Amino acid sequence: MNILREKQQRAAKKAMISWLEDPSELGKTPAKIECTGEFDLHGLHYYIYKFKKNFTGDWLMGVCGGYEGEELENCGHVFSEMKKYDSTKAKEEAVGIVEKIRAYWMHQAKLQEMFEENLKYINSDADPDVINMQFVKSDSRFYLTVGMVDCPTGKIVVSDPLCYLAAGRLCPQLEKQITPGTYPAQVSICRNQYTGIRMCTARLKIKPSTAVRYEKAMPENSTAVRFKEDVIPGFPVDAGMMSFCDASVAGEYYDFIEMWSSRHPGGNHYDDYFADFFADSYKRFPAYQREGGDFIEWANPYTGKRMVMVASGLGDGFYQCFWGFDSDNDVCELIVPMVNPDIFD
Repeated sequence: MNILREKQQRAAKKAMISWLEDPSELGKTPAKIECTGEFDLHGLHYYIYKFKKNFTGDWLMGVCGGYEGEELENCGHVFSEMKKYDSTKAKEEAVGIVEKIRAYWMHQAKLQEMFEENLKYINSDADPDVINMQFVKSDSRFYLTVGMVDCPTGKIVVSDPLCYLAAGRLCPQLEKQITPGTYPAQVSICRNQYTGIRMCTARLKIKPSTAVRYEKAMPENSTAVRFKEDVIPGFPVDAGMMSFCDASVAGEYYDFIEMWSSRHPGGNHYDDYFADFFADSYKRFPAYQREGGDFIEWANPYTGKRMVMVASGLGDGFYQCFWGFDSDNDVCELIVPMVNPDIFD
């Protein structure tokens, strides 16, 4: 073995020990550790180790690598399943561990690529074909009405209900108004290996007709989210939730939160109040949401007025609203695109 390879092997042993010392792994320096072999895989070099947690314990197997050429820094493929070392299977098991690590990181890289593509999607104009296909049921796609929204003024607020609506800020009221009334809120849902169950598009259905085009829903100037002096259409989410509600209902909601907080000093209005509503929603519709609940219809106990809350796709961020127009050029819906299932399918 040449000098450079000896240095690499020493570096690998040090890296293996460091990994084992982590509290989530062995939690201490192994009592004994020996390099028992090495191999090449996918153009990288790896070292096989056997180690003991205690002097009288069994030998366990680990692997460290991969090293490119004679470099001293590995690519992070350091792992042990804490299984008993078997010299007749050591190389086979070490290769299997490396392949699992590679598969995991390739999956993570693909997932990151998809998330970035979805970020572009939620910051682009809404496409009627893409949105309408989300409301067609298949093996991996679903949709349902999650509640009714009372709109006594027809002035709509779309916001993060747990963070910003509760605080009375960064909750824009939309410039366009609809006819006062009560409207169903629907959500399209996808389920796949990358995201699990996710809420894709939330929509307030104003007419039963189909949207043939979408137009960005601009906020009223006085309530708009701003960057410096510029109005930014859309709304921020910082608690993983979005909501549809009437402007008057939003005011009543703020008053409710204020009253609840005064009666529960130190309490958390989600953990100590709304979480039970979401848990009950999950019990009623377990096939359509994640454990803990992803949507509710909530009625203010003092006014009876209803609003709808829906989990915001892949989490926190900045989301856009769009008015949908039918073939008669009438407003038929208000949507918030959050996940494009085409990307993840």
